[in-house]
Amino acid sequence: MHDMDANTLIRLFSNPEDALKLSLKEWQLVVLALRHQQLLARYAIRFKDFQVFESLHNYVKHHLINAEIVAEKQTLQVLFEARQLSKQLTKYNAQFIFLKGAGYSLSGHPVGAGRTYSDIDVLTAKEHIENIEKDLTLHGWLPEKMTDYDQKYYRTWAHEIPPMKHAERGTVLDIHHNIVPPVSNRAPDSSVFFNNVELSESGHWTFTKEAMTLHSLVHLFFNEDFKYGFRDLLDLHILMTTNADNTYWSKLVAMAKTSGFTGELYLACRYTQKILNTPVPIEVYRELKPYRSWTMPVLDYIFLRLLSPNHPFFALPGYKLAAFLGFIRGHKLKMPFHILFFHTITKGGKLILEALFGSSLFAKNEITRPK
Repeated sequence: MHDMDANTLIRLFSNPEDALKLSLKEWQLVVLALRHQQLLARYAIRFKDFQVFESLHNYVKHHLINAEIVAEKQTLQVLFEARQLSKQLTKYNAQFIFLKGAGYSLSGHPVGAGRTYSDIDVLTAKEHIENIEKDLTLHGWLPEKMTDYDQKYYRTWAHEIPPMKHAERGTVLDIHHNIVPPVSNRAPDSSVFFNNVELSESGHWTFTKEAMTLHSLVHLFFNEDFKYGFRDLLDLHILMTTNADNTYWSKLVAMAKTSGFTGELYLACRYTQKILNTPVPIEVYRELKPYRSWTMPVLDYIFLRLLSPNHPFFALPGYKLAAFLGFIRGHKLKMPFHILFFHTITKGGKLILEALFGSSLFAKNEITRPK
């Protein structure tokens, strides 16, 4: 058994001075857990903001500094890719909005400091996507390997086209036309989000702080994979605490009502407050109370586990069951039962056949990139 648990990482963010109380052995586990959650760079910045970084053990500083270097390199990379995309796609006169991690970095908002991510997500109008996809192919962006069924999944049911990867730079680009799958029957009118954008200092479109918060929480609570749940909850905490004024909250609630995501906003307020003690105005809770779900005990069981820091060393009791329930809930939100059933049978059957006969069985159905 290890003395460290999820509360250790939460305390280190809420009270960075506690970092000075940890032994080197404890720090070895903390570093592993923070790396697992993609949070080393964010915590490095937190420790510097509270003037405790220089007092940390050299072993700790070594890992934190390296993580900061990686995060800074990603910020430069996304700025380069954003400039390239803007040059290539100007002729379509299409708004190209950078989302999630890339959007955080480009916006210059505190939520982007130390934030790392594996791909670049953008949002654009659906009518432009076919031409944009063709144009990007001419500039070295090629489709990832994918079966015919997965192609159909993306193009028929999803809110994005299949991921594209640059042949030389290896950057992965996800192009969205909505924030949730249209097949879910929850996809909002895109104008709600396209009308809430601003130009960054570098000249690229990102969401306003209210739209950024709403998209972040919808992405979190419409998801089925919570490996980085605590990282994403921290995104919300930072967005909410660095924009904590009446105008921000009133606009955020209004946007949630217009787009139909008041339930998700309630969940975001509930779990950021329960786990990170995020201050949420009582007036906001009063407005959102009617959207409180009758399944709240089950949701608490799921999200108090999945949104807390996790690592194989100290997974909370019941974590595996919560992950399973969260996986089922996420898929159920994204597609109607008859499509979910067909999707599950198709993907499950493929996995079974691959286990029995090898992955080459489906190789002929995959889209391959030229060598």
